[in-house]
Amino acid sequence: MINKLVESALRFPGMVIVALVAVFFLGIYKYQHMPVDAFPDISPVMVPVFAEGHGMAPEEIERLITYPIESAMNGLPNVKQIKSTSAFGMAVIYVYFEDDVDIYFARQLVSERLTSAMAELPEMDEPPTLGPISSGLGQIFIYYLKADAEKVNTEGKDVNTWLREMNDWVVKFQLQTVPGVTEVLSMGGHVLQYQVKVNPNSLRRYGVALEDLVSSIRDNNRNVGGQFLVLGSEEHQVRGVGLIEELEEMQNIPVKVSSGTPVYLKDVADVDYGNEIRRGVVTLNGEQEVVSGIVMKLYGENTSDVIERLYEKVAEVQKTLPEGVELVPYYEQSELVEKATVTIKMALFLGGTLVLFVLLVFLGNWRTACIVAFSLPVCALVAVIFMDLKDISANLMSLGGIAIGIDRF
Repeated sequence: MINKLVESALRFPGMVIVALVAVFFLGIYKYQHMPVDAFPDISPVMVPVFAEGHGMAPEEIERLITYPIESAMNGLPNVKQIKSTSAFGMAVIYVYFEDDVDIYFARQLVSERLTSAMAELPEMDEPPTLGPISSGLGQIFIYYLKADAEKVNTEGKDVNTWLREMNDWVVKFQLQTVPGVTEVLSMGGHVLQYQVKVNPNSLRRYGVALEDLVSSIRDNNRNVGGQFLVLGSEEHQVRGVGLIEELEEMQNIPVKVSSGTPVYLKDVADVDYGNEIRRGVVTLNGEQEVVSGIVMKLYGENTSDVIERLYEKVAEVQKTLPEGVELVPYYEQSELVEKATVTIKMALFLGGTLVLFVLLVFLGNWRTACIVAFSLPVCALVAVIFMDLKDISANLMSLGGIAIGIDRF
């Protein structure tokens, strides 16, 4: 077989040259468009499910939320394992699939089963959701926000609360538009709340039940549509605008009419800004508290390309922030990826140079040495082509394997 291949190559040298040129350019093209990572992503195909049960103890979370969802996931095709964690107010279920299952198909299966399990779950403020389409190595970019207290107007809020609101409603939404970003996680600071601290004595005095109070707030915090009115030759839309936008509007919500006099929410409760209960903090060098964000890469994306697009977007986001607020990146994987790939590329170059030198010394023929040395990059490019076919990224291990193969050659 090998003899026939050699004879065919000698008989048709033009075809061999065309094949080598095709391999050369195709390999370079595939390498330029190949996902580049520092390390191979060996994370299993896993779909996380998050469910919040506010105020529930771990025992109730396990019995009422975790177990029904786990039971619903049993029987899905190609599922290897199901794990779960039940904590105070939170349940996390991990559904692991076989390695050859497409991540989007796996998420579709879990989403369908999750919908069927909703009937067995207790009443919840928010329905269970799937985690981001990422992996254990998806945290590619971390930043924090800092503010100059003399230049910013926090509108009477704590600076960390104001920065967290800025991160959640301005920075996060803009960074999520970057291609290749699947999620931006907010950390640190305080989540702003409108807190209603009820006065029991005032409720008793005005004869207002706590359920009436909750119902009044819910009913007065929404916009509704009322179709339209035809006046002459024009249609006028009818809207009921009641969505709360200011703290004062919430304070003036009518709760009850007593002897012809309306009783407002501020008459029976203290309504003010407050902070959500938190279970952690983010600090900078252990000196000051900051608001931070973690950017999660979409599964299978090129890390270097995503980070490059992120830096372009960060420059745009900075222009939209108020004066005195700065977005500071302090961790990103591109430097690690660059150092890892440069090390391997240098090993490939040194290996090829060493092989050429050894061949030249022992064979004493430039032509023979160059022919053998030319086969080294061709073999590497063939490996790159097959890596692309198998969806293998260019990383420390894959490129290192090529380097070891050349050195052994």
